[in-house]
Amino acid sequence: MELNAAEVAGLLSVPENFVGEWAHAGKLPHLDAQGRLRFNRQAILEWAMTCGHPLNLGPVEEKSAGLPPITELFTPSCFHYGVPGRTFAEVFRAAIDRFELPPEADKELIHDLIVSRDKLMTTAIGDGLAIPHLRVPLAAHVSRPTPGVFFTSEPIDMGAPDGKPVHTVFVLLSLTPKQHLKLLARLASVFRQPDFVKLLRERAKAETICEWIQRAPANARNPNAK
Repeated sequence: MELNAAEVAGLLSVPENFVGEWAHAGKLPHLDAQGRLRFNRQAILEWAMTCGHPLNLGPVEEKSAGLPPITELFTPSCFHYGVPGRTFAEVFRAAIDRFELPPEADKELIHDLIVSRDKLMTTAIGDGLAIPHLRVPLAAHVSRPTPGVFFTSEPIDMGAPDGKPVHTVFVLLSLTPKQHLKLLARLASVFRQPDFVKLLRERAKAETICEWIQRAPANARNPNAK
């Protein structure tokens, strides 16, 4: 999605002349279309996150609300079976259409951000699991952390550290970068549990997986539990 200087200024909450100055100085990613500055929205979002520049993405609450427990994040409706695709990009294209997202969510942007993130560094964590996530979580416009667990119709190669193909893709959309990192830490702890991985590999019923999470020890659901 292309933006003009005024739209970028609004996104970054800076005067429009700053956008032109930063672009001409090589500080801001841009395109020169016959003497007119044009900007790729994804590139601007990535730039802002890398530089720690605040973003103005509309009415989404930017404060990190209290993190919900993992037991509340996982519900049977989060699980999706037989997601087609031979590559991660194809699988996620099918997965994003099954996600329950608010009307203002830009599915094309979410797809592009997550796929480009995975090209930079694989989100496969081993044991056939991958946790792709947005580098710009606010772009999803969700009102609370929103997970999705997608079982692929066939294993896909995502360059996992252990060399195993991925059979389960877990996608997490969050409100803020800080909240996102904390939730990812909790999920990584759960995904280290062999019994949980076995349920995913065997395509257990969603209700069975949710019951396991409810019964799991607190230190498996939250690595910071006392």
